[in-house]
Amino acid sequence: MSGYLSSRKLGNVKGRIRYMTDEKKQENILDYHNTTDSEFWSMLAKESRERHKETKAGGKCCEARELIIGIPLNSDISAKDICDTFKIRYGVECACAIHYNEKVKENVKVKNKHCHLVFSEREKLSDPKIIEEKRALRTYYYDSTGHKCKKSEAVKIVEKGTVLQKGTTRYFSDKNEYFKSQKFVYECKDMILRELLKIDWSLRAEKQNKELSEKHIGRNNPKEEYIRQNNKLKQELKNICNANDFIMNKEKGTSLKDFKKGYNVNNFSAMNYEENRYKVNYFIKEVQSIYKDRVRNEVKEYNYINEDVNTLNIDIDYDRNLNSMKERIISYYEPETKTRSSSRIIEILKEKLTKMLERIVKLVHIQDSIYIKDKNKIDVYQDRVDNSLRIESSDYEKEQKEIDDIQPEL
Repeated sequence: MSGYLSSRKLGNVKGRIRYMTDEKKQENILDYHNTTDSEFWSMLAKESRERHKETKAGGKCCEARELIIGIPLNSDISAKDICDTFKIRYGVECACAIHYNEKVKENVKVKNKHCHLVFSEREKLSDPKIIEEKRALRTYYYDSTGHKCKKSEAVKIVEKGTVLQKGTTRYFSDKNEYFKSQKFVYECKDMILRELLKIDWSLRAEKQNKELSEKHIGRNNPKEEYIRQNNKLKQELKNICNANDFIMNKEKGTSLKDFKKGYNVNNFSAMNYEENRYKVNYFIKEVQSIYKDRVRNEVKEYNYINEDVNTLNIDIDYDRNLNSMKERIISYYEPETKTRSSSRIIEILKEKLTKMLERIVKLVHIQDSIYIKDKNKIDVYQDRVDNSLRIESSDYEKEQKEIDDIQPEL
C-alpha cells in the first residue's frame, strides 16, 4: 500500500475521528495528532449541516474531507509531521492517525502501514459573521424552471413576508472548492509522497499507470482473447518504460511520452494491437541496445574513479611521478569536492563509488524487465583486491577480443 493516496468526503467528521482513534476498533494505532480540539470539529459539523440545508442542494452533507495515505514500513514519520506540513501548506485544521495491521492473504502475511488525514474545507473566522434575516418584500411567482414569471404562468408562489434566509452567525468561511479538484490530489501526492515520505512518485508516472492500466474482462465477453493479449502488451510496455526511465536516469513516465511521440502512437486499444505490437517490439530492441552501452559506460566510469582512489591511497612519498599523478587527481576533483585534502577526497569518492555500485547492481537485475534472453545477459563482477569491476557476457567478450586484435596495429 506504500505510495497510495486517495481522497474522500466525510458525512460524519466527529464519528470518523472517534473511529480512527478507537483502540478497540483499530488493530494498532502508532500515532495520533490533532491541530485543534473536539469543539472545533463539533462547530464545523453543525455549521456545515445548517448551510447544506439552507442551500437545498440535496444528497448527503459533506462536513470535511479525508486523505488515506500508504506509508513505507521503514518510515519513522509522525502524525504531527504530516499535520504540520498540511496545515502550513493549506491553512486549515486537520487530524491524523497512523495505523498498522497485518493480514494473511493467500497464505502470505501482508503488512500494512497507513494514515488517515482528516481536514476541514473551511477556515475558522477570526470574527464571527452575523447574517441578518431576509424576508420577501412582495409576492413572487416562479415557473417550472425557477425563473420569475407572471401570476398566470406560475407553478410556485412565494408570499410576501416569507422568510428567505434565517438570521444566524457564521463561524467559518465558505468551502475551498480547490479541495474537490484532481489537481489538489496530485499536489498532495507530490507534497506528501515524494517530498515528505521520499517515495519515488511523479505525475508522469501516475498518468502512465492510468493510461497503461489493464482493461477488465467481463464474464462471457466475446472479445476476451483480444483484450487479454492487449493487456499483456500494455504490461510489457509499462515494464520497458519503467526500466528505461531508470536506465536513462529520467523522471518516471518520460519514456512512455517519448515512445508515443517517436513511434506516433495515439492509443492502446485492442483495435490497434497488431500495429502497437510491432512498435513495442522495435522499442524493446532499441532499449536493449541502449542498456548495454549504458552499463559499459557506467562500469568504465566506476573503474576510472576507483583507480584514482587506489592511486591516492598509495603511501610512497619519495616517488616524484606518483606525487605528480596525485596532484593531478586532486586538482581534477577539487571543483567537485571543494577541497584539496587527499583523505577527504578519498572519503567523498568512496561514497560516490558506493552509490554507483548500487545503481550498477540494479542495472544488472533489470534485464528481465527489458526482456533480454538468458544467453545474452551480462554479469558484472568485482575484483576483491583492487575493487575494480569487469563485465562478462558473450557479446561483450567478443567485442573486447576484436578491440584487442586491432590494438597492435594501432
